[in-house]
Amino acid sequence: MIRREHDAELINRVSNLPGVHENINYGDHSMDWSPAFPASDTGILVLSNGEDACGVFVLGEARRWQVHTIFAPTCRGRRALETGRAMVEFMRPAASVLWGATPVRNCAARWFNRQLGAMPIRRDQYEAEGEVEIFEIRM
Repeated sequence: MIRREHDAELINRVSNLPGVHENINYGDHSMDWSPAFPASDTGILVLSNGEDACGVFVLGEARRWQVHTIFAPTCRGRRALETGRAMVEFMRPAASVLWGATPVRNCAARWFNRQLGAMPIRRDQYEAEGEVEIFEIRM
């Protein structure tokens, strides 16, 4: 079951786990998502499965949300797909497009995106991540 997070406790825990932290943080410091709360002030919505998977949704222009997935090593494979699909469904009433940028070198994440129905639309170059694939899900 997907829920909306109202504080940073779970996402901070998952973000700083070995196997996660080095894939989403390009420095040695620990991650702190506290500034993302409350969502009414930031335009950032954090969803989770209540255990080991978070999705960060950042509102852009008119119902377009940028997505960042932060899943612990305990939420991989079928469980990750089920969680990701449930997050997409949770966002359906509020979104016309979900989009993101995945490093090209992260083959597992790119496969995950496609399994959720995301379509690659182009590639770009980001300073921290290097070459990325821009993808979107049209709701």
